[in-house]
Amino acid sequence: MTIRKCNIKEVATLLAIVLIMATGCTNNADNQVKQQGMRTQQVNNNNPPKVDNRIQIANQAAEKIVKLNSVKQANVVVTEKNAYVAVLVDTPQGELSHELEEQIAQQVRSSDSNIQNVYVSTNPEFVDRINRYVTDVREGRPVSGFFEEFTEIVKRIFPKAR
Repeated sequence: MTIRKCNIKEVATLLAIVLIMATGCTNNADNQVKQQGMRTQQVNNNNPPKVDNRIQIANQAAEKIVKLNSVKQANVVVTEKNAYVAVLVDTPQGELSHELEEQIAQQVRSSDSNIQNVYVSTNPEFVDRINRYVTDVREGRPVSGFFEEFTEIVKRIFPKAR
């Protein structure tokens, strides 16, 4: 076995090659992490948005809705660009026709041009909860915890709400 003496130039060259290769691998790993982060972000964009925590009662929209045939009562709650309508209708089995739902949506949008999505429900639980919220606000009662409850019921009643 022979031992060869290395000169400093060879060692420096070899070290430079190793460092360049290691740096290239590190950049590739960083790029993969960044790309994975981008994919995660894109997946998150496909999830339904959280309901805005500023909830307003839209009395003007509710008044317009009640004027429609077959509507006995309506309350409208607005969060940012979404309106949630709790409605009681005078139809067989209290069912909401597609036509009536569209008329309700038109009335809501005509009351507030910022509204992009209108979700209408005759679900008794939803109607009851929205009616209690509106009554509490009108009577000056505290409504602490309503936002969390509202978010939960919206997710259940309108699972495809975007």
